[in-house]
Amino acid sequence: MSTHNFATLRRAVIETSLSNNWAQAVQEWQVVSVEEDPRGTGICVCGKTSLVYLYTIHNWRTQESLFPIGSQCVNLFEVEELDLSVNVLHQLLKLRSAYTSHKNVDLTSEYFSRALLADLWQNEAFPPNDFNRGNGDNDYKFLLDLFNQRHDFTQKEKRKVWVLINRTIKEFVMKDERLGVVV
Repeated sequence: MSTHNFATLRRAVIETSLSNNWAQAVQEWQVVSVEEDPRGTGICVCGKTSLVYLYTIHNWRTQESLFPIGSQCVNLFEVEELDLSVNVLHQLLKLRSAYTSHKNVDLTSEYFSRALLADLWQNEAFPPNDFNRGNGDNDYKFLLDLFNQRHDFTQKEKRKVWVLINRTIKEFVMKDERLGVVV
């Protein structure tokens, strides 16, 4: 397994950015997707081998993309939003894996975080319906409130959480185009 080469990464990023300055160029990028390679055959744009999680970053100014790039290289950008995106996409992969493995998924920190719930909401995972009074924001707020609570859920809350996790969120995660195809 080879290690990353910062000079190679820097060159690839600057060549596909408008800015010729690393500190400014990294601000042009966003993480847009991730794929999982269980065999670990991915090779990062920096040259590091044996990648399992292959991220795609996209430059919103030049419309250029870099793939695959590893999470360690994304962390070298030192842009908080990119780090958050890497973490959320990784959590989504973990959640999808739990669904495909028929594991019991609960509203706990094992599968969820405030950032993941916010990402689901921002990406419209909660469609309007009769149960949320025609406003998907209500489902997001409901889950976030319960996630932040430190007491047991009522039976009614448990039922609603189960439906949201095992129907609404599951359907969204299984179709989320930001995640590579199911292996």
